[in-house]
Amino acid sequence: MKIDVILMAAGAGRRYGNENKLLHELKGKPVFTYALENAVELRKKLKDVIENIIVVSRFDEIEKICSRYENIRYIYNSHSHEGISASIHEGMKASPKDNALMFMVCDQPNISVDTLIGLTAGFLASDRGLGAVKSTEDEICNPCIFAPQWRGELEKIQGDKGGKSIINKNIDEVYLYRCENSAELMDIDRKNLVISIVGAGGKTSLMYCLAEMYSENNMNVLMTTTTHIYRPEGYKYAADKEQLKKIWDRGGIAVMGKPCEGNKLSRSENMEEYISMADIAIVEADGSRGMPCKAPYDYEPVIPKESSMVIGVVGIDALGKTLKDGCYGSEIAAQILGVDENHIISTEDIAKLLSSHEGAMKNVGNRMYYAVINKCDTPKLRAEGRKIKEMLGKKGIKAFVCSLKDSIYLIENIGGMVYD
Repeated sequence: MKIDVILMAAGAGRRYGNENKLLHELKGKPVFTYALENAVELRKKLKDVIENIIVVSRFDEIEKICSRYENIRYIYNSHSHEGISASIHEGMKASPKDNALMFMVCDQPNISVDTLIGLTAGFLASDRGLGAVKSTEDEICNPCIFAPQWRGELEKIQGDKGGKSIINKNIDEVYLYRCENSAELMDIDRKNLVISIVGAGGKTSLMYCLAEMYSENNMNVLMTTTTHIYRPEGYKYAADKEQLKKIWDRGGIAVMGKPCEGNKLSRSENMEEYISMADIAIVEADGSRGMPCKAPYDYEPVIPKESSMVIGVVGIDALGKTLKDGCYGSEIAAQILGVDENHIISTEDIAKLLSSHEGAMKNVGNRMYYAVINKCDTPKLRAEGRKIKEMLGKKGIKAFVCSLKDSIYLIENIGGMVYD
């Protein structure tokens, strides 16, 4: 069976401002170029399988980029206003009817050729009619493959629906390739992703893990704070935007903040400007004085208005402690839980604090929110963490069980994002 790769490049990204996100410069080249070069490399390595590379777009700049590569077919989509389905239909028309179709989005610059090869080889060996990548959290992601017999179903798609609507309805027919590095599956959904970390029991460790992950995936990363943090060791400090640019030009992670006593940093006077320059800004927006659990006071947390995501952190080592001994803001936590400060913290208590709008979700508003349950260093503690995760799941909150000291984390592909 031959497979044609169809690159879906007709959308500019509504949440990306006035700039076309596919043309946004990422480490010296447009985001779209990463997808195109991956497709070219895939065809080179699987030349007996991958036949045509078809780019469906409506942008002259995309066509110009395609012209620099050999044997790329560019299709102008004059019906892009009709939604994703129009790009699917245009791509299908350009592909021989006996060929399978691999649909690739063009805003996943981190996906590797090895993942594409794994998906392709697994799909062909499975003898199934559908294929897709799945994350370590078992979420179905792009790219997706459709055998020729599924073309009829693809033709029925209308509006802004994509091929994953077929995948989800026919999951028993799908070969799922597990991508162990979910960072590959992040899409560049926003030009400036600002993540605020609140809570206790691992905020700084999570900030370091996320910074390293995003930096490894070719993004300009800024670490900063709206409160106070110890100055991160091993990372370059930038005193102004010129130094900030130099650090990023050399592939480093930048730290910014106003120096203060005790080797600490506080909020920078020009934080908004610096955040706007970063691909990813990670902000520690809460204090906990080293305790594993947290309930915020009236003046907390300090989430910057630019933040589009908030992560609430807790240390599982709060279990079995009294609120007085294990929770910063114990009197606030006692009010939320309806107990006194000598109450012993349980898994139910942690779940409630992580899901309360007076607790970790305070000031979150309409932003994306995730919970991280840290310090699950043993099988027993991981089991306790999973109990909390399950409780939060019933409330519609995505949670991650982790041991950040061992750098064990997952990244969830949601408009650019996170961990476990």
